[in-house]
Amino acid sequence: MPNAKKVLIITYYWPPSGGSGVQRWLHFSRYLAQMGWEPIIYTPENAEAPIVDESLQDSFTESVHVIKYPIWEPFEAYKTLTGKKGKKLQTGFLNEGGKQDKKWIQKAALWLRANLFIPDAKKFWIKPSIKHLSDFLKDHPVDIIVSTGPPHTTHLIALGLKRATGTPWLADFRDPWTNIDWFDKLPMTNTSKRKHVRLEQQVLQEASGISCVSRTWTKEFEVLANRPVKLITNGFAPTDFLHFDKKSDPHFTILHTGSLNSDRNPHTFWKFLSYEIERNVSLKSKLKIQLVGAVDVKVIDSIHACGLSDFLDQRPFIPHQEVIELMSSCSLLLLPLNNVKNQQGIIPGKLFEYLASNQPILAIGPKTGDSAQILQEQANTMVIDFDEAPQWTEIEAMCQRETNRSSTLNAYSRQELAKEMSAFLDELILTSSK
Repeated sequence: MPNAKKVLIITYYWPPSGGSGVQRWLHFSRYLAQMGWEPIIYTPENAEAPIVDESLQDSFTESVHVIKYPIWEPFEAYKTLTGKKGKKLQTGFLNEGGKQDKKWIQKAALWLRANLFIPDAKKFWIKPSIKHLSDFLKDHPVDIIVSTGPPHTTHLIALGLKRATGTPWLADFRDPWTNIDWFDKLPMTNTSKRKHVRLEQQVLQEASGISCVSRTWTKEFEVLANRPVKLITNGFAPTDFLHFDKKSDPHFTILHTGSLNSDRNPHTFWKFLSYEIERNVSLKSKLKIQLVGAVDVKVIDSIHACGLSDFLDQRPFIPHQEVIELMSSCSLLLLPLNNVKNQQGIIPGKLFEYLASNQPILAIGPKTGDSAQILQEQANTMVIDFDEAPQWTEIEAMCQRETNRSSTLNAYSRQELAKEMSAFLDELILTSSK
């Protein structure tokens, strides 16, 4: 595109990688290309993708150029040591089971991961990428650089490029860094923790701009950085729902899509369902609990312990469009949040697609959190706390109501959010040129 503004986007996740990590900048790049930008994606040639979704290959246009460069990661050695050779490592699952006699090896491997691989196991991509992209930018200058993390290795690559070239740079945080809920669970030495803090501060101080995905996390980053941080949430793509047609559910299907780790395990809700099927013959004859994606073994154990095994329909990852199809024929969408210290700022990417489906939503998490604030502004949603049991009559009434959120969701469409991002990138370029 003649006279297009060029933006270099450094991201670990890109198709055929699937899952939530890829969605944000996959859609931003597509819409930015329609707004006078020329997105250039820099991503690993051989990434360790926990999820593969070939269908996403068709989601970006020829206007989005992709540069791939090899990365070396220690995952194969880690998987061999912990008895997971040949398996995919799921993001957000610190302990994914394994043989009992391998537990000490898992602990040792986790200690090495926490103290040797800072900021993360992608660190060996930093120096080669800075060199490769510095050479690339000599002949192909760009107007601005974007790094999106985690992994926070991407931010350190961009930091090196900013220092080498002076190009404006936006550090986009899809999750916190040192404020992430599992940070304190890692067996880090004080020296390792200080290194994380130092690297995070370098990124926050030297980036031309910072963006984040939720109100609470944005405020936390503003405290850490002592400067303004731009809030641009995730969203949904209206095109995914162009042919969406709600279907009748022959069962009473409670659907959860995406990763369900132990921090999101809704213990009280499983107990509630166990109680309800004993007193509600109609529910017992129709209930289906459909979990699609990676599920922690502790969640399955809870379901079994509550006598709900016969109602469970567990499926591995399926392509994104098939997930949308499943949404169309369920009775209730389940949205358990992480019961962790930074729970207030958690907004799962799936929340926006749940809303766009116009299906009833039951969320489990803090009623004052960012997810709750968004849901409470929308029709036919219910938010209960982690230890709260809902009223079955209220769930039934919600599921029987017609839902139309089209007039209240426009602000969360990917295209509208891309307009915000485009304006912010323009602002950073203008400010940096003064």
